[in-house]
Amino acid sequence: MSNCFTPSYSIFTHSVGYHTASHSLLTKLNSIASAGINGVEIFTDDLYHFSQSAEFASILASKQVSALLTPPDSPLSQHAALRSSSKTATAQNKYYGAFGECTNAEAQLEIAAAEHIKTYCDHLGLEIVCLQPLRDVEGWVSTSDRANAMERVKSRFPIMQALNTNLLLICSNNTPAPATTGDHSSLVCDLTQISDMAFSFTQSTGHPIRVGFEALSWGSHIDLWAQAWSVVKATNRVNIGLILDSFNTLAREFADPCSSTAIQEPSTITRSNLALSFKKIVAQVPGDKIFLLQIGDAKKLNKALQPSPREGEPRPSRMIWSRSSRLFPCEKERGAFMPVEDFVKAVCDAGYTGPWSIEVFNDSLSNSSSEVPILHARRARAGLDKLVEAVYH
Repeated sequence: MSNCFTPSYSIFTHSVGYHTASHSLLTKLNSIASAGINGVEIFTDDLYHFSQSAEFASILASKQVSALLTPPDSPLSQHAALRSSSKTATAQNKYYGAFGECTNAEAQLEIAAAEHIKTYCDHLGLEIVCLQPLRDVEGWVSTSDRANAMERVKSRFPIMQALNTNLLLICSNNTPAPATTGDHSSLVCDLTQISDMAFSFTQSTGHPIRVGFEALSWGSHIDLWAQAWSVVKATNRVNIGLILDSFNTLAREFADPCSSTAIQEPSTITRSNLALSFKKIVAQVPGDKIFLLQIGDAKKLNKALQPSPREGEPRPSRMIWSRSSRLFPCEKERGAFMPVEDFVKAVCDAGYTGPWSIEVFNDSLSNSSSEVPILHARRARAGLDKLVEAVYH
């Protein structure tokens, strides 16, 4: 293929360990760096849990560490005040985090934790590629739900500044109608407001903010990359772009976890339509509007899932499959079966030159063994090396 380049590697921190008690964020960052991966996507939940952990409380309690890592006006140097923050203050002013309203202490602790993680990543030689995900943002029908979503978005900007990353990933809303809408003009309006908020933050702080929109394969209204691109293109803002994810694209356009073959039937038509979709990526999406490439494969299930959501199972079938069975690229020996290499070729042919970032969820990540993070980080590195070979040679 043309436009050959040597990509940098990145990985989502959740993709090397789920078990919060055994796989701390610092442990996972150490494992990622040890495996020779030089970039990370910080999982919002990982950062929040770290900010609330005994491990971080110990760091805050150490005056020596606080003085070494932070300036006097940093939240890290204000830990005593943070821990004594009263609920009276939060009654007068609302504070927000990624999940909704929170206390002022929680908000400030998260910023302090982000500052520490930034310094820690600098020490390890890790670039923080993005903060992700922010869920269920676009398309809310009620004024209060929409306002809450916008406050959650704004809450991420100081965290991003503390992490020294400029990219926020928003995945398509999984909340169904009638609470949400897929109306195109409404979604464009939402992303336009987010763009304005990001520009305002940049003007006031000097820290650039970009927002990438990703189509989840089980999104309630947006579940195809072309739909997400249509909204991004119509928004027409330099700080709003597209996230392309191999799993979510192929899970929606190629695979079917409810089929005995795991492929949408008839497979000949599926493969033909997929090839056309890849051609459209190359022809329609400028490389500089692809803000991040995420990579993951998956295995076929031993038993096909029943279609859902349904009574007794509110989760979409593709979500169930996604959370349990993703694999690192090129792991054919473990059952990987989707055409990830062809997808990555298409994205690169479109002109993308950013990091190749792993995003994998698998039941194996919930194992409490202390070896899980390093073993999965090594698998990720090996898969990326094989993928580069497959794409460029």
